[in-house]
Amino acid sequence: MTNWLSKLVEKWARPGTDEAYQIYQVIASSARQPELYQRFEIADTFDGRFDTLTLIAVLVARRLKDIGEDGQTLSQSVTDVMFADMDLSLHEIGVSENKVSKKVKTMATAYMGRRQAYVDALDSDDSSALADALSRNLYRENGIDPAANGLVAMVMAEAERLAVIPDQELLAGKLAPLFKLSSR
Repeated sequence: MTNWLSKLVEKWARPGTDEAYQIYQVIASSARQPELYQRFEIADTFDGRFDTLTLIAVLVARRLKDIGEDGQTLSQSVTDVMFADMDLSLHEIGVSENKVSKKVKTMATAYMGRRQAYVDALDSDDSSALADALSRNLYRENGIDPAANGLVAMVMAEAERLAVIPDQELLAGKLAPLFKLSSR
């Protein structure tokens, strides 16, 4: 009886649908690939991981938005799951309770700004604008050129790959890993 009740409470407490969790798991696992950090010279730090997760989440959110209302709803659900996970992660690394909400709010603001910059660049097919946005956000203007190291081309290719996934497949939570480097 307790196990049943625990599962029911967990389901009520979850911020997203099963499909949102499935998609977020793919986003998160894609952002954890060590090859991604090595190949594109991304700092393997808390900030680097946040920015990598954000980049991948934005690509998926952009594609979901193109589906229409159902896609926008799922996109919001995926974002809710992502920020619930960030909240949990901050707790797990020892951030005090009274600072977690402030940090999550800061992260959400950063996510929205990055989302706008990446989407604008991708929607206008502007590789220079995307390189500028990645340099400013992902690389924190540390001198690494995301066009020269191939990240801009990779991001644009992933956006194109996402664009051809059938809507119903994506709405059902079916998404293959992104930025798979070991097979390239």
